[in-house]
Amino acid sequence: MFYMKQTIEEFVASNPAWTVSGETLVGNWQLAGFDEVKPMVSKLCDLADYFNHHPEVTFGYNTIQVTTTTHDAGNTITEKDIELAQRVTELMAD
Repeated sequence: MFYMKQTIEEFVASNPAWTVSGETLVGNWQLAGFDEVKPMVSKLCDLADYFNHHPEVTFGYNTIQVTTTTHDAGNTITEKDIELAQRVTELMAD
């Protein structure tokens, strides 16, 4: 368990869009407007399907929030969440 906690802390420290809230990873981004949000949400859904790991995605006029936890591991943060979060970070940077 120490290894996973250390991995989570390292990920969050090197990815400022992400925070830990309880047993979830939460990522927040601000975009220019809804015209940028719409296609990004679609890309996030495609990414989640590819990994078969589906986060909660909340969006507004110029914001996107992604919340991920592993339900079948007792609603905790696992390597699946960190991997998905890393891919989301890469997607949002493009």
